[in-house]
Amino acid sequence: MRKLLFLLVGVFLFAVDWSGKVQWAMNYSLAKNLAQRENKLIMVDVALSNCPPCKYLATQVYTNDEVANYINKNFVPVFYLADRDNLPVEVRNYFTGSTPTILFIKPNGELFYSFIGARPPKTFLKILKDVNYRYKAAK
Repeated sequence: MRKLLFLLVGVFLFAVDWSGKVQWAMNYSLAKNLAQRENKLIMVDVALSNCPPCKYLATQVYTNDEVANYINKNFVPVFYLADRDNLPVEVRNYFTGSTPTILFIKPNGELFYSFIGARPPKTFLKILKDVNYRYKAAK
């Protein structure tokens, strides 16, 4: 019984809610369909379960109201753990293996922009706004 209690405590202490306040699409195929319908970029976050910067994004950036609201309004976000999930071909083509990798993919599957690494909420939001502005200006 004691071992079970320690196991449960360990799971809760190290568990990460990867979603934050972002409304992630269930998979890339759904994200692509939504992006085509709404003419938005697909924002793909590729993380690893033991990556500290990835956990920072999940716990400090995606929980920020302004960041989450901007993502939810302007992008079709989808999230993958590279060490647990089977990455779709479209994502694998642009993922270099470094995490976190943030990909911005056009509805037609073409890479528009990407960056590697976590940023504080204000900096992350600035990047999001810049990418979205450039995408809309390029149309």
